[in-house]
Amino acid sequence: MFRLLKNKTFLLFFIGNITSLIGFGVNLIAISWMVLEESGSEYLLGKIMASATAPGLLLAIFAGLIIDKVNRKWLLVFLDIFRMFVIISFLYYLLNHGFKISLLYPVALFMGLGNSLFWPTAQAFVQELVSDKDYFNANKLLSASYQVGSILGAGIGGVIVHIYSPIIALWVNIITYFFSAIFISLAPFQRKKSTIEEKSLYKSMIKGFSYLKGRSDVLILGLTTILSDVAIWGSLSVLTITISKEVFQKGSLGYGIMDGFYGIGALLSTILVGIVLSKFGKASYLMFCYAVAGFMCLFSPIMANIYFAGVAYFIMGLHNNSARIIVRTIFMENIPNYIMGRVQTILGVYTRAMVILSSLYAGWAIEYHNISLATYFTFGHFTIALLGVFIIQMTWKNGKNIFLKVSYNA
Repeated sequence: MFRLLKNKTFLLFFIGNITSLIGFGVNLIAISWMVLEESGSEYLLGKIMASATAPGLLLAIFAGLIIDKVNRKWLLVFLDIFRMFVIISFLYYLLNHGFKISLLYPVALFMGLGNSLFWPTAQAFVQELVSDKDYFNANKLLSASYQVGSILGAGIGGVIVHIYSPIIALWVNIITYFFSAIFISLAPFQRKKSTIEEKSLYKSMIKGFSYLKGRSDVLILGLTTILSDVAIWGSLSVLTITISKEVFQKGSLGYGIMDGFYGIGALLSTILVGIVLSKFGKASYLMFCYAVAGFMCLFSPIMANIYFAGVAYFIMGLHNNSARIIVRTIFMENIPNYIMGRVQTILGVYTRAMVILSSLYAGWAIEYHNISLATYFTFGHFTIALLGVFIIQMTWKNGKNIFLKVSYNA
């Protein structure tokens, strides 16, 4: 796995991606605490998070085409710089005009534009950098960069907000995007031109739909297993803050502990997933991972203290991220590179729509009912992911089975 880091292009991208994701983690905790400090409303927090996801739906028609047609390296650099200037503009307004809760909506919207393009571009860029046989190891490293960024982002953000303020955390956020852009821009890369030319914009746009129409196994796998990601980015992001704040009374520091424990577990999964898969079937292991992640979600609010809740999040991260690595590798192996951006965008539209609904419902459930309702709702995300894998395993058992396609190297 670490052999890939000897490639200078992959190494600089890897470092830049970690740095950018640290910024994303710091930004998330800073904005979340601004909302709660000013309003005390979990439902409002859910609406702010939904507004950060909504731009992905508006951008979706062109996002896949952009990712497939432009130089992905420079698109990543541009997205870092764009998000950096959004935060700078926000802080400049605060300095001159003071804080208004309504100002967070356009900030979340513009940040959502950048975020909704950055992750699928990064994954498509990695597919372009490595050979087929390295997809699994590349996915493990890509996931490791995400988890390292999440751990450091949550930890740094939680401590800065706890000791100083969300404003200071946002200045740190700006610095991370700046250095991420530098690292990625220094990566030597020459884009290979696609040998497949589209005849029209319409045909280019519908190509992703055509691919998924012919691969219903990939489509079902995407629509169901993506809900485990929706749980993390949607309902659980609201639920975690509330558990820390209201159940354990630990505020932003407790949020950093829980999110950090999740990230440590997810980081460890990048090492263990290959070892486990060499002994167990992919479908069985995926279902096991979703079951464990779901039950840890149920147990976390009833733990004795924040540290036991952190252990539950550690186990959740270990298993949910193992499943993510496997599923993302299956996508890479089955979806051609020239169309990867468009297929990812179609699935991304669905993901963002579900994140909007998930975060809104979780915030509403907590504020107007109780934490238990939001917890059971989040558990349902992992249950559907498990059922999706089960359905595919049973339906394609005697035919082409995407769970039998790959051998994994630890």
